[in-house]
Amino acid sequence: MLAIFTHTPVWVWLLLILLIYLGVTQSRDRQVSKNKAFILPIVMIVFSLHGVISSFGGSFDSLLFWGISFVATLLIGVLIFPPQQARFDESIQCFFIQGSWRPLFLILGIFTIKYTVGVMEGMQSPFLTLSFVVGGLSLLYGLCSGIFAARGLGLWRLSRTTQAYTSP
Repeated sequence: MLAIFTHTPVWVWLLLILLIYLGVTQSRDRQVSKNKAFILPIVMIVFSLHGVISSFGGSFDSLLFWGISFVATLLIGVLIFPPQQARFDESIQCFFIQGSWRPLFLILGIFTIKYTVGVMEGMQSPFLTLSFVVGGLSLLYGLCSGIFAARGLGLWRLSRTTQAYTSP
């Protein structure tokens, strides 16, 4: 087990530190400009989709499972769960967002999936050739991405609603 960690490239650990930092910053109440509020969800969705494509070659099945999980989670996140605690100030084009540890756990979830798949690839694990493993991992990637997308969509809807109320 120690060999796995010692053979992991340094850049992977630096990336993990950066991702943890990003997640911890999300845990505090903060003011975020309208444009910056959508960067993290977009980056994490791309990171997740890249994981599916780079690990499974962008096979139809893996992309289908990712897409189904992404859309289902997005819809559930938007329709069932209440919007996060945020407020949008139209005059300065900023969100005031209540801190949450959820983004850190999602970021670590995507990283852990991607790291595990990388280790399995390095070990040439036959598990990565099993369709249920590829499908399951793709579903997990899509789940995490869908939650980020729901969060971003919730903020976008909040800004649109605020703009509608303040427009003449």
